[in-house]
Amino acid sequence: MKKHLVWILLIGSINLTHAQMKFVKGQERSMQQILAEAKAKKQIIFVDVFTTWCGPCKWMDEHTFADARVSEKFNKQFINFKVDGDTSEGQVVRSLYKVGAYPTYLFIAPEGKVLHRIEGVMPPQVFMDEADFAVKRAKEN
Repeated sequence: MKKHLVWILLIGSINLTHAQMKFVKGQERSMQQILAEAKAKKQIIFVDVFTTWCGPCKWMDEHTFADARVSEKFNKQFINFKVDGDTSEGQVVRSLYKVGAYPTYLFIAPEGKVLHRIEGVMPPQVFMDEADFAVKRAKEN
């Protein structure tokens, strides 16, 4: 019985790991490094500017970013960068992109131009629709 429980827990944790968005964290790399990577890969950057004390930020982590459809789409289409607005790197991002509310989501072209900006909480499908809008704007430019 214990062996079965261990296998169930192991399989469940693998599925949870698979459904996670892959973020580069602000303490791991700088915005300038992310921009350089995006330029080299010709890929759009998705930036999640959050704070540790922000309830809506936590809700998005637990619900929208944990959704398998969202993580699959974002992991495939974007370089995902998550930065705490209260850190030194977060202050750089806040200043550079005029962030004044949490959570703020930025879709940034490889050259550094903001393609789309959204704020607040939204369910997975609405969030994916916003991402599609950003991709469409990138193609128009």
